[in-house]
Parts: sequence; structure tokens; C-alpha cells
Amino acid sequence: MIIVVLTVEWFPFLGGLLRRVTGLCGLKLRDVVSYDRLVVARYKSASKVLGLTPPSIATLLAYCGGFVAFVFSPNKRRIVIDNLSRASGGSKGRFGMYGLGLWGYFSYARYWVESLSVGELSRRQLNSRMSFHGFEYLYQALGQGKGAIVTSPHMGNWDFGAAWLASGGFPITAVAEELEPRELFEWFVSHRVSFGVRPIPASAAAFGELTKALSRNEVVALIADRDLTNSGVQLPFFGEVTSVPQGVALLSLRTGAPIIPVAIYLLPGGFHFALVTKPISFTRSALLRDDVLKLTGMLVERYESLIRADPTQWHLFQVNWPSQFEKSQ
Repeated sequence: MIIVVLTVEWFPFLGGLLRRVTGLCGLKLRDVVSYDRLVVARYKSASKVLGLTPPSIATLLAYCGGFVAFVFSPNKRRIVIDNLSRASGGSKGRFGMYGLGLWGYFSYARYWVESLSVGELSRRQLNSRMSFHGFEYLYQALGQGKGAIVTSPHMGNWDFGAAWLASGGFPITAVAEELEPRELFEWFVSHRVSFGVRPIPASAAAFGELTKALSRNEVVALIADRDLTNSGVQLPFFGEVTSVPQGVALLSLRTGAPIIPVAIYLLPGGFHFALVTKPISFTRSALLRDDVLKLTGMLVERYESLIRADPTQWHLFQVNWPSQFEKSQ
């Protein structure tokens, strides 16, 4: 099941192959099955099945899916290897970087396996698979009454961490990237609601909703190492200037809520480790634009530190720097 999910996620040519096969049979794909419904049904069924699968078996399935994806996606593989090379310092040699890339695929596949099944786990199961350090920083931040902005790069399994936190009674609001088809996006929203996270679409109204959540002294969870809207600020990130999201800094400056960078690392055996770092200490100036730039730069430095701890768990499978965009043209 998970191999099917992962291969369709990473290999768009499978859809084209299915269309060609049905075409040879004199049929149209839409006459055979609704592709949108098939996509949603695949995720729903995978979520149910994986929720009943022991962690050791689920991890093995993830590694099988990750290996298939690594072997049969050469273009994506080159991007991943380049990204992880930047994060690791690029000193491992050709074969070392291929190994780093393969483990990157393994960890990303495990993220998908666990994220699809996390809604089926109880509080006890979540607790039994999580250890942590620095959780007192979140308690202290919420004690100030302005909420807390918990933010992470695409590291490890942020969905597992959110489910674990929400199961402990912490209301969480997160921004969800809108997906196509619409039915799939709606399922992901309901899936995250099932484990205690209130997702809001990444739209113009998102900032206002996040502000309201912080005013209620709640947790806002943001994954903010990729600029999806081309509205970020230009900052060095692993040695090259690129566009970085500014929303975390702007939200903090507007509301006074502290920024707490975290990472949820994958551990062997289906376990996880939540590293909660100190809130970023920042003194305001008279210019909001300068403050946003400086505070975002401080956040990027925290992200780099969290990623360097284990680059293979950084799930960046897209081009992210100007030099990469130039090569892809």
C-alpha cells in the first residue's frame, strides 16, 4: 500500500501510463474511474492500514518505498542530493552523497508512513514513541499569555510532533498548503483535525486567523523553510542567498508572541525526539522592515543548526536556490 502511495506521489508518469493502457483498450480513463476519487481513496485506505501496522513493519515498508523512489526518480534525486550536500558541507564525496540522498528518501518515506497513520494513534501510543528536550520553553512562553509560534524546517516528522502536542491538551493552529484535487486537500484537513490540529488554508486570511489563535494564548505551528509565495526576504541559507519566508517574523513582531524553533527527529524503532530550543531573543527597532529581515535571519540560523544535526532528515525535494533554478532552465 505505501509503495503505491509513494510511487504515485513521486512519479507522475504512472498516471500517464495508466491513461495509455486504458487508451489501448479503447477506453477513456474518466470512464474507468474518477482519478480524483482514486487519489483520495488511496490516502484514506493507506491511513487505515498503516494505523494498524506495527512500527517496525511500517518502517520497513517506508524504506522499500523510499528505495523505489530513489532509484526511479533521477531528476528529483539530483535535486535532493544537491540540497543535502549543501546542508552537510559537501565533503562526503560522490558515493557518500549518494548514500546521504538515499537516507534522505528513506526518512521522507517514513514521514509519509507515520503521518498517514498518526490519526489512528492514541495518546498513550504517541507518548510511548516520543522523548523530548527543552519543553519547558513552551510552558514559559505560554505563561506570558501571548501564545507561542512553534516553527520548524521540513525536518523529521512535524505531524507526529503536532499530534503528540495536541493530544496533551495544547490547541494548535497550522497553515496548510492547498492541494489539488480539492477532495485531497479536504481529506488532509480532516486528517489533521482528527489528531487535534486546526489547519487553515494558506490564503490572505491566514495571517488574521493566526493572530486570533495567538490572542487566545494558543500554539501556532509553522513550517517555514521554503518560500512558496515568492514574497519572502533575501537571506543567506546554507551559503547562498535565496528567498526565505518572512511570515514567522512578521507574525511575532505584530503580536509579541515568541518564536520557538523546534525539530522532531526520527529515531530507530519508530521513536521520535523533539528538540525544543530557546525562544529567539530580539529587541525591536523603529523600522519594521529591518526588524523582519534581522529576525528572519536569526531564525534561518536556527534552522541551519537543526538541519545540520541530521541533514538526511531534511525533506527538501524541490529546487530552492537561484543557482538551481538556472540549471533547471
